[in-house]
Amino acid sequence: MLVVDGVEMIDVREAAAVVGRTPETVRRWVWTGRIHARKSGNRLLLDRSEVLAAVGGSRSPAPGPLTLAEWVGLADARNSRGRRGATASDLVLADRAGRSGDDAGY
Repeated sequence: MLVVDGVEMIDVREAAAVVGRTPETVRRWVWTGRIHARKSGNRLLLDRSEVLAAVGGSRSPAPGPLTLAEWVGLADARNSRGRRGATASDLVLADRAGRSGDDAGY
């Protein structure tokens, strides 16, 4: 942790640990503009509060990945709501659309 202009800054690895994501995910957030970063040498520094806001302000790590059984249960639940025949890619696209707040027709 580093304080710059009164703002608590963390690097990508620290940010990933704080929000329970991978460093690559945090980098993608920076590249897509979801969060802002500044360069310090060869490191990206991020505002800790902005990183937390990117995941809804949760200070606890995100839950781990779904097990196959949990994923199948979710897929079955979706299919029982009239999504019969949905492929795995349909489910992934719907999940992405739901996370971005954009329905995108799913």
